[in-house]
Amino acid sequence: MKNSTLLRILKISSFLIFLGRAYQHLFWDAPFRSFFWDQSLLEPIVTSVFGVSWQSYVTNLNTDHAIQFLTRFTGFLYSICAVICLIIHERSKRWMYSILKLGSVSLILLALLLTKEKFYHLIMFFEHTIQFGVPVALIYFLKNQNQETLIFYLKIFIALAFTCHGMYAIGYFYPLPGNFVTMTLNILPIQEEMAKNMLFLAGILDFVIAIAIFIPRIAKIALLYAAFWGFATAFARILSGFHYDVSFSITHQYLYLVIYRLPHGIIPLLLFFLVKQPIKSTRITNLVSV
Repeated sequence: MKNSTLLRILKISSFLIFLGRAYQHLFWDAPFRSFFWDQSLLEPIVTSVFGVSWQSYVTNLNTDHAIQFLTRFTGFLYSICAVICLIIHERSKRWMYSILKLGSVSLILLALLLTKEKFYHLIMFFEHTIQFGVPVALIYFLKNQNQETLIFYLKIFIALAFTCHGMYAIGYFYPLPGNFVTMTLNILPIQEEMAKNMLFLAGILDFVIAIAIFIPRIAKIALLYAAFWGFATAFARILSGFHYDVSFSITHQYLYLVIYRLPHGIIPLLLFFLVKQPIKSTRITNLVSV
């Protein structure tokens, strides 16, 4: 694959991530309150620096307005980053790279906030590696144009995301998320126990895929499945919403969840075309040479 084509796909993937997050922050909400309303963490600072009680701080409308402003401002930053992803090139001005780096750091901070919101489940952070890793990979490839290193990094992102998703799906290390079960029940005509069994199997396959993409002989098959599963889990967000109603409000409510997850399917599909199929055996090689 030519570097220009690879770069274009990285740009589109990064654009979708920033676009989906911008959509979320501009129209819905973000987990900033999990930090700014954490009494055990911020009460000493609030009382000593601002000289007000914690109760006054959390009930003050100005506090909520400030959090809303931060949410919308972050959405505006992501919007700018989404546009930059489409127009940036190797010789772009430094300010474009600076804004894109700031947006990438913000995505990492967002993953940390989501981790905090989920009671510091570390796998929640690494489940987002594709989402904050792809823009970083775009910046790297713009500077270095090294396909082999890029492929390795993208495989790491996929492996971490699938492993962490699998750990949730099997419900052993961490509780099985209720929304996993709800989405499955809303899409498929099955009972709850069957849904949990299906998710358990999907979790086991997630572990297999995380390993298989590093094994040359089966990497392409594993990546093809990863691409299918990435797209399936992305569109499941909006399909499960249609269980309740097919309307603009439902589309508006769930669409951003689909947009920033589309690279979960795009990146494995990209690697499917990038990785080279190994020669099946030395015997075949010898026969061809003869």
